[in-house]
Amino acid sequence: MEKLSKHQIIVLIIAVLALGMGTGLFVGSRLYKSAPNPLPQIVDNPSTTDIVPAAPVSINVYVTGAVLHSAVYALPEGSIVRDAVAAAGGATSDADLIAVNLAAQLDDGEQVTVPVKSADGASTVVSSTSPSSSVHARISINHGTLADLDTLPGIGPAKAQAILDYRAQHGSFKRLEDLQNVKGIGTKTYEDLKSLITL
Repeated sequence: MEKLSKHQIIVLIIAVLALGMGTGLFVGSRLYKSAPNPLPQIVDNPSTTDIVPAAPVSINVYVTGAVLHSAVYALPEGSIVRDAVAAAGGATSDADLIAVNLAAQLDDGEQVTVPVKSADGASTVVSSTSPSSSVHARISINHGTLADLDTLPGIGPAKAQAILDYRAQHGSFKRLEDLQNVKGIGTKTYEDLKSLITL
């Protein structure tokens, strides 16, 4: 066998190395392409079965005065005076809605009293009062209901009924001072009330 020269041996070694490197690169590229993605895709798909809708919150409001049906009504939280009047069947023909803030927001336990128009055109009651409020608007002693008159300081259900009985027997009051003619209402009570009432 003919002996290889030094030059031929070097060329053969280079050829073998080149072949080995080519094979390694080919195999490595195949392995890279077939390797799975180390960071799998996360799909954001939250379950909706755990979402429980919140129950609607309601408030209780007493609607009285010049409305068709005075009563306590359950209204959605955030309701305004207009909603309360509508729940009570609407205002009567003699209601003084100009004196009512229909846009006022209501609270639980609040009272809405729609005033009636008095002979002198003055509003007879405040449109709405909170349970803790001690402020009263002028209430008509000729047109006020039992509930309206009962809101006056010093006038309970018995004296309020006495005022209604007096009106039924003697007709409308001609002067505010005539309120002293009602049984159980003296001078002191009248002095406490005169700034809070109207005909």
